[in-house]
Amino acid sequence: MKEYLLASILLLVMGATLAQTKPKKDETAPTQKELNDMMQEMQKSAADMSPEDKKMMDSLGVKMPDIKSIQKTVSGINNAQMKKAVEDENRIVPKKDATRINTALAVTISNAEISSYINKAHLAVLSKLPAKDKSEAEEIFLQTVKLKSSVANTAVGLWMDGKPTLALYLMGEACKADPANTVNLNNYASFLTMCGAEQIALPILKNLNERYPKNSSILNNMSQAWLGLGDITKAEKYADSTIRICAYHPQANMAKCLIEESKGNIPAAIAAAKKAISKSFSTEKENKLKKLGYELKSDDINWDRPMPQDALGLTKFTWPEFPLEVEQNKLLMKEWSDFKNECGQKLSELKIKQQSLEKAWVAANENRSKLIISGGQKGQNVQLMPGYAAKAIIKLGPGVNDINGNMSFVFAKALEPVTKALLAVEDYENVMNEKQKEIDKKYADQFGEGKPNPSAALCKDENAIHTEFLSAANGGLQSAYKDYFAYSSRRTSDLLYYYQYTLWPEEFELAKVNAQVTWLTQIKDQRVFFKEKCVALDEEVTKTKTDSLQNFDDVHCDYVSTLNLGVYTITSSCSNLVGEFDFGGVKINMKDNVETGRYSGSAMIGTSKSFEGPAGAELEASVAALVEWDNTGVTDVGAIAGAEAKAGGISVAGADVTVTVNSGVSTTGKGILAGIQ
Repeated sequence: MKEYLLASILLLVMGATLAQTKPKKDETAPTQKELNDMMQEMQKSAADMSPEDKKMMDSLGVKMPDIKSIQKTVSGINNAQMKKAVEDENRIVPKKDATRINTALAVTISNAEISSYINKAHLAVLSKLPAKDKSEAEEIFLQTVKLKSSVANTAVGLWMDGKPTLALYLMGEACKADPANTVNLNNYASFLTMCGAEQIALPILKNLNERYPKNSSILNNMSQAWLGLGDITKAEKYADSTIRICAYHPQANMAKCLIEESKGNIPAAIAAAKKAISKSFSTEKENKLKKLGYELKSDDINWDRPMPQDALGLTKFTWPEFPLEVEQNKLLMKEWSDFKNECGQKLSELKIKQQSLEKAWVAANENRSKLIISGGQKGQNVQLMPGYAAKAIIKLGPGVNDINGNMSFVFAKALEPVTKALLAVEDYENVMNEKQKEIDKKYADQFGEGKPNPSAALCKDENAIHTEFLSAANGGLQSAYKDYFAYSSRRTSDLLYYYQYTLWPEEFELAKVNAQVTWLTQIKDQRVFFKEKCVALDEEVTKTKTDSLQNFDDVHCDYVSTLNLGVYTITSSCSNLVGEFDFGGVKINMKDNVETGRYSGSAMIGTSKSFEGPAGAELEASVAALVEWDNTGVTDVGAIAGAEAKAGGISVAGADVTVTVNSGVSTTGKGILAGIQ
């Protein structure tokens, strides 16, 4: 516990330091005097806060830290401890732990000895768990059994959800109940490794490796265990073996990345990290690449979700033709008047909806901000952005960068030809006016009593110059508008697709209406010029009715995956990536901060019934989905292959669903099981 408290204080102090100074390449540990100075500065800042600011923070649920309590804790930490904490924080690979390495090497277990080994390991684990966690885990275990759901899969769900102590308890119970289940044994070993009990996990993994040689999941987990113990040679050996079987293995490549970085081989470290993130995204991997000096590009990430060609159905919208000759003028003027009126009515309806959605978004945003602040104070993981936002920004962002930012759906650069066409109209009008003067002069003395009054000839001449004007002015505008709206419909669709993954649902609904309002406004406000036909005698004009205004298509997510592990379900859609528990109506409180942190990793879900043992990435024909998670929660869900993978997503459910966990990297080799015997 002291190590975690020290680390927390270190992060707090480093955060305060970084807020005031430029970041340095290598952070040095603050001295006790510097710590005290920082505490005094924090105390002064808190004292100087205005009543208004305090009231605002209270309304957001922000509680001021107890500076005196922090000062008391800091006073008990010496300079040597601070230095060690900084060194551990900046360490690339764990320090070699000879004692635990020897323990791991000394133990070999046969199939017959698995049961007794698991019982002993589980007792050792229980001795390290807080009483409150054990009590809560037992409640979950009993309810899961009562529901006849999978205890092992519930344990995996708890692990993904950031509840490692509860997951350890349940997976240990699952292995005790069925020590022959090699999938559960692999997962238990993975949990043990990530919690700092690598020396206990390795005998289990060695047994599994003898039974299932060349299995990428087992080999990866062995690599991660040896890495946690600081045996870089063995860690690299097993990581290389994993990568030879599965070139883009997300976890083995991250282990390889750290190993290469520790050697100073940055290009190789970057190459490994790029492979790790290619098919399984996480922000931890992205941050590692940034730290290595590489900015992730769109082409570096796999994206298996097809982009719609016309999400809102904008290309189905039609409007009247532009009159290019006076014969069309009267009829088309009426059609344009009716069209603009219909657009206006629809816009009035949409703007009412727009106002309602704006209020809903503001309310949702305020509520989400409060949850983020309160959750952060309690140490709970709170989703800061939609599940796929970070991935979509990198993958899809470059394609919308020129239009992203204001959600106006007006593309200024593409409008330039329309602007030029409008400017050209003035020249056409000048030409027409000059010709009109000539006509006026020509017929000035030909009309009146006793004169020829050649109205037919006059109208013919005037209609000719008016048709010439309409053909030039409206012809240029109609062509320019056609090109712009073709571009606008495509880019609007692209931007909405991007927003589907990067905006919260409430804001996306608003974005859709904003797009509709913008589209209707633009097509309604097209500049069209009219010139009345000159007629010698009144003519009847046939009236026609234009088609009703096209309705917008609804934009919805066509890619929805549901991975049902029993009491834990992962739902993955465009802006939603969450895991939820359902204990059959029984309320089990798992929101308290009883955990010490999350661990990165991945899992293969939905292996075929005919397959025995842990699933490996080499068996992708038997696996439905790959789930990735890091310290922020579940970060990616992707289809691998197999009969369960469907065009619109993945559907995995049933009591026989299997889940194979792959350990993620651990830079310290320590965790909630540190010091376990």
